[in-house]
Amino acid sequence: MSKVLKLGFINSENKNTTLSVPNAKDGLDEAVVRQAMKNISDAHAFNKDGVDPYHSARMAKYVETTTTTLFDDTKSNQD
Repeated sequence: MSKVLKLGFINSENKNTTLSVPNAKDGLDEAVVRQAMKNISDAHAFNKDGVDPYHSARMAKYVETTTTTLFDDTKSNQD
């Protein structure tokens, strides 16, 4: 199972953007994540062509994905 922290922002053109953080620390609380998102927003480090992709925080959530392999012939096909 993989777990990703998805940080949702509104960009400076009022459109939704998402920043995905793989291997994020478990158990982060709202205050910590809000502050981290504010720091990202305040840095303006990702501005391009006059657009700030992380202008303001919109949401944050952990997304867990479970992969179930039905079959994998990768190794047997290499013979």
